[in-house]
Amino acid sequence: VDTMKNTLKFLDNNLEKCIATVLIILMTATIFLEVIFRYCHIQAPWTEELARYMFVWMIYLGCSAAIKLRKHLKIDAVQLLFSEKVNFVLDLVSNAVFLIFCIFLITNGVDLLYKIGFVQHQESPAMHLPMIIPYTSWWFCSILMVFRLIQDSIARIKERKEAVAAQRLAKGKEA
Repeated sequence: VDTMKNTLKFLDNNLEKCIATVLIILMTATIFLEVIFRYCHIQAPWTEELARYMFVWMIYLGCSAAIKLRKHLKIDAVQLLFSEKVNFVLDLVSNAVFLIFCIFLITNGVDLLYKIGFVQHQESPAMHLPMIIPYTSWWFCSILMVFRLIQDSIARIKERKEAVAAQRLAKGKEA
């Protein structure tokens, strides 16, 4: 049970990092291989295509990681205008809007992935890879983002409760 718990905790903390690390290593090796092939006048269009698809996967994994680390783009100046309580509400509203968008991508993406993978049988030009593989990146990572947004919202609520309790405790000691 402890091993399973430790594994889940490791994946929770490092899933995006592990996948992105493997992808960056493979992408770097693929691009290096492409450079060698070009130097030797060998045509290998699959290297550029493979590197591009790995890069797309890394971008969407980065979106999920940014949620986990609370590093998504935001306008910090707006937070200076409002109280801590209002900023807390704005953060939760922001997460809710993002969550709705991700759910929209997931639900509508199923139809698109089905058409690309099973109706049209699209393939990539150089590798003849089923196009469902690169297109699955945003769908899979949207699921990860939903998970991370829920985690972040729960963490923000817990942090807010702890902050309010600490403020009440500090006021009680002053009196």
